[in-house]
Amino acid sequence: MQPVERIKAFTTKVQQMSEIENIPDFEAIGREILQKLPREVSVLALNHFLSSFEKQGFMDSAFQPWARRKNDTRSGGAILVSTGNLRDSTRIAEATIDRIVISNDAPYAAIHNNGGIMKLKVTKRMRKYFWYMYKATGDSKWKYMAMTKKENFLFRMPKRQFIGNSKNLNERIDRAIIKRIITEFKSAQSK
Repeated sequence: MQPVERIKAFTTKVQQMSEIENIPDFEAIGREILQKLPREVSVLALNHFLSSFEKQGFMDSAFQPWARRKNDTRSGGAILVSTGNLRDSTRIAEATIDRIVISNDAPYAAIHNNGGIMKLKVTKRMRKYFWYMYKATGDSKWKYMAMTKKENFLFRMPKRQFIGNSKNLNERIDRAIIKRIITEFKSAQSK
């Protein structure tokens, strides 16, 4: 091989090596994605569940509006939002690459989210309230409640889901993951 041909061959190899060096570091990109995704996905999930309080229903594959109140003493007020404690207790409990947990530690969160039958002990304070409502409204149901011999009231709480599995949320998470992957690859290419 002549010296000129050796130089051409060497130059070709150097060019090939420089092209190889421009290959993104896939391992670093993967680490970056795995570091950022749990926080992004957990915030996305939290906002999805908090939006239930604004929309007054739960978004699964389709919107499921919450049941209206039977005795609406707060007409015009949002359902499940009297003090805001239930909504404000919804938080990110865990955010790892393996799992995202959104929880609500309000003591009454489960009965509102899942519905069910509640047993409520009748107290003296409740009886006073029933008498007050009877005098204020003249509605005989309050009088009967104040005079009842029952020690407990059983009532059915309708399901007003605000947290749980959601097809809509899963689709949004999939799109967020794809968007994060594309963003990381584009930023790696521009470096």
